[in-house]
Amino acid sequence: MMQLVRVLAIFVFIHFCSASKQNDTSLPGTENRPVQDSGIVFRGKVYDALTGSGLPARIVIKNDSGNVVESYFEHLPGFFTSEDGTFHRMLKPGRYELSVFHGIDYESVSMTITIDSSRETEQDIYLKRWSPLKKNGWICGDGHNHLDTKTKNDEGMLKRIRQVSLAQGIDFICGVQEWAGYNDQTWRAGYAKVSDSRFLLHYGAEMPKYRTGHTWWIGLKSTHGYFDNSTDKNYEEKYYQNDQSTFWDFDNLPLASIPDVDIVQRLKTTEHAVAIMAHPTSWWWQTNGNIQKYVTNAAACLPFGLLAGKVWDGMTVMGYKADHYFYQNLWFGVLNAGYRMPAVSELDGNFSKSDKAYFGSYRTYYQTGGKISIDKVAQALRNGKTFVSSGPIIQADVDNKYGLGDIVRPDGKTHDLHISAYASGDATDFLSYIVVYRNGKIFRVWDLRQKKPRKFKETLRLNQMRKAWFIIKAYGKAAWRDPAYLDIVSVCKNKNNYPEFEAGQDLNSVAFTSPIYFWPRGATDPGILQSEINVTVVPGKADSKLENLRIEVFQNGRLIRTIRPANNKATFTMPVNCRLKISCTGRPPIYRSLYLDYPPHARLVAELASGKWMEQYPSIKFGGGEIPWEAFHLKEARELLAKVNWTIEMIPNTRDSLWRHFEAAISPNIGH
Repeated sequence: MMQLVRVLAIFVFIHFCSASKQNDTSLPGTENRPVQDSGIVFRGKVYDALTGSGLPARIVIKNDSGNVVESYFEHLPGFFTSEDGTFHRMLKPGRYELSVFHGIDYESVSMTITIDSSRETEQDIYLKRWSPLKKNGWICGDGHNHLDTKTKNDEGMLKRIRQVSLAQGIDFICGVQEWAGYNDQTWRAGYAKVSDSRFLLHYGAEMPKYRTGHTWWIGLKSTHGYFDNSTDKNYEEKYYQNDQSTFWDFDNLPLASIPDVDIVQRLKTTEHAVAIMAHPTSWWWQTNGNIQKYVTNAAACLPFGLLAGKVWDGMTVMGYKADHYFYQNLWFGVLNAGYRMPAVSELDGNFSKSDKAYFGSYRTYYQTGGKISIDKVAQALRNGKTFVSSGPIIQADVDNKYGLGDIVRPDGKTHDLHISAYASGDATDFLSYIVVYRNGKIFRVWDLRQKKPRKFKETLRLNQMRKAWFIIKAYGKAAWRDPAYLDIVSVCKNKNNYPEFEAGQDLNSVAFTSPIYFWPRGATDPGILQSEINVTVVPGKADSKLENLRIEVFQNGRLIRTIRPANNKATFTMPVNCRLKISCTGRPPIYRSLYLDYPPHARLVAELASGKWMEQYPSIKFGGGEIPWEAFHLKEARELLAKVNWTIEMIPNTRDSLWRHFEAAISPNIGH
């Protein structure tokens, strides 16, 4: 009799799989598996407790030994349901612990289930919305995900991305190279197959990829066929992958590509997209053969980009580590220099099962009014309406009127800073600390470790008369044991006492907001630095002359001024981000900018990008990804570029022949 029941159960399971095949396209967590003689069907469905609709989710099943039965990602336990919340598995008879999760804004549910050898088991699970994120118009997404595949137009990957994202509470992804096998011409039709009002897959790119820094995009629709030309191949081939070279500067290893700040500015203009600075202090020791060398993709371009009018719309402040202090310390330095810079997180991972940066590990939330629209995401970033999280939820406003990214005018009146925080959706999580930073210093700390609350709500009375910015941070139960380590600036300045992460704390559970600004009336963004230029153009050969010498000044691809030098000399003022086109009779034109063609500034950039900056800190041993704010030399760069005495030889460099192609590729309708 028992054997007959088992056969009937297997028959029902096969019939169920066949009937649901249309909705079950071998996605992670729902793929059809060979029937096991010792297995019994366990089937379930997850529901939204409020609406009663099916809810995609992550399912963790542990056996009586505490081992997870199955995981899709190596570093995240569990598998994922279908889009309607259904799942099915074959389990051996016994007792299991079942836990169900959806994002960070639904509260998880755990229960014990018993698999009986005599019958299949069914279970309905209801999850309650844990926080008002969606109600308040926040959506979640990432724009730095590498979609590597060997399959052209990999529809299977796209379907898996959609399923995992929906289960993890991720509303959109802007994929970067290799784009799941799609390209500039094919992504629209391909990505549309998995995009709707619930989830949006959009194009993006990590472009350019230079030794001076990386940039990724939200709202980018095309690389204009220029992606390969925006990779620093000189550095990749002659230094990074070379087992002999241990040193470089721009003299012995020139940047044989259009500079990154020019590419970013032009793409922003052409595409109306937003640019985000990736992993801004990232570097590591690279071993090639018998040598070890300093390798970087840190943002050495940052100071010039700020002086050029804040080229980037946002900065990565969470990535590689949830609580990356040197990212945050750099961010604080930028904010204290007067630049409004929103917070963004990044995965910088590939959609692979072994990747530590699995989908949902680091999150950015954008306040779009609830609309899943890339244009609205881009606008939210421009407005500074973001917060980042690896678990908790943090919200803040001033006077129920001003939100994240807004400017409050200090008018002598007292203002109320309202703070609300939630531990992550994991029902076992709790809040450890709430921290308020003012201009980079700790303004207030609530130590909640004894109370272990799941929710927090508080109001701070503020009476600000001077320029200030406020950031609010929340820690879940994975947090520093010593509250002294909450002081980011102090920890980074005292690097020799930098706390090593305790077991499991390399994935600290933390969230923090973009700033709210208190700016007096009349205070404005720094804007673009105006450079006073004294330039002399020399032939490069003692016996040659420069006839009909002309200097054309271009800003972001547009001609703004033409100068006829007298005796090869000219004095004028221009925005720091301009490019000079210098021409004369009988010679090809040359192109020069202050960024990498002006030797004093090029040396300053190379000092940071080559690792030479460490010589300023002989008593401190920095680890990979650790660069102090002071090493970026924003003040020194401003002084160098404010008054410029510049001698330019009328001799082509490695980039001169590239400008015409660049102009035609990126902005075909803008003159050059």
